[in-house]
Amino acid sequence: MKVLTAFEHGWLQIGNTGPLSLQDADALGQAESSLPAGCLEWGRNRVKFKQFCGVVQIQQQLQIEILPKVFPHQTSEQQRTTLIEMLDVAGDIEGLSLQQAGLATSSHRLLDVFIRHFLKLLDTQMRQGLLRDYRDVEDTLDQVRGRIDLIRQQRENLFKPQRMSCRFNELVVDIPVNRLLHTALVSMLDLTTSPSLRQQVHSIRMRFGHVGVIRKGETVPRAQDLNRMQRRYAAVVELARLFIEGQYLDTRAGQQPVYSLLFDMNRLFERFVAVKLRPQARKAGLTLMEQGPRRYLGEDSNGKGRLLMRPDISLLDEHKRPVAILDTKWKLLDAANPMASLSSTDLYQLGTYASAYHCSQVMLLYPEQAGLQGEHRMTLNLEGPVTLTVVAVPLGENATPTLTYNHDEKFVLF
Repeated sequence: MKVLTAFEHGWLQIGNTGPLSLQDADALGQAESSLPAGCLEWGRNRVKFKQFCGVVQIQQQLQIEILPKVFPHQTSEQQRTTLIEMLDVAGDIEGLSLQQAGLATSSHRLLDVFIRHFLKLLDTQMRQGLLRDYRDVEDTLDQVRGRIDLIRQQRENLFKPQRMSCRFNELVVDIPVNRLLHTALVSMLDLTTSPSLRQQVHSIRMRFGHVGVIRKGETVPRAQDLNRMQRRYAAVVELARLFIEGQYLDTRAGQQPVYSLLFDMNRLFERFVAVKLRPQARKAGLTLMEQGPRRYLGEDSNGKGRLLMRPDISLLDEHKRPVAILDTKWKLLDAANPMASLSSTDLYQLGTYASAYHCSQVMLLYPEQAGLQGEHRMTLNLEGPVTLTVVAVPLGENATPTLTYNHDEKFVLF
């Protein structure tokens, strides 16, 4: 299987001189319908992944690892580390850490990191025993077990008094949660490129000998569906769902299995910032709200609200009024003059927020990059003076923000 590393917004050349052959490009094109909308952009003899990072695998033919490209000078290993840290902080893959993931060498590819983490979490929980649950069973026995089903007894055993139609509960391991975990293990056998990982998967699968797999149309369990005894498996279940939901069978591609585990970097960066800031906002006596508060920009002639506004992050005071509105942007700015390269569309958007929410503090948050470090401020003269702060957010797991708030000045400093 061909394994490639690409970067978001980085072109992959197609043809004899590029990493993608014509057959690879055709397979990727056929799989496009199973990927997030707008994930790919095609050019003349080239293709690129836009704001999505993760893994795409087409059968045993091609696996593409897409990494973030915040710092052009970073190695693939460093970019892989950046994505892992962001996923860990944002909670997309709970409990993932560099020590557990084993990113000591660049030989560990992104998908293998996820698989190794899943196996570690699953093995830890299975040391306390495989999950079991009670299942209703109807059977005809030589002696009473549970209770006698009188209707079935009269219908089936009227002239066989030595046989008893019984209904009882039986403790079994073939339950939906275990079937989900087993299905995830099965999918990993075709996904990992590491022989040692494949051996680990086989070893754990042997402990699921009496457990089936998720069938088509069967409801896939979620963490919130687990009962009190199963709750310890919550992180493993959610990670298993990521693997299961990434599978797709594209009939137009000749029954060609397609697998994708992709993360929208715009949403991931927004969640990363929110998680980092929430404790600091609480200490400052503020409430952090994501995707809100929602408000219409105006009304039409019938009094119906139009142009719904939904800020990425808002900091609310004790009266639930926004004292600062933050807009996260997963973008690279011009290293020579970052403030001059701000998008006019982004400035219009923040100006609208400031006016509609009567908020004098608005902020643009970008990932820390070569030309943007710390804070940059400018004042916009709208209906009243509005302070625009451009903040560079460090992406390291241990970077801790400091938020200071008072009635004269509010700012975020990473």
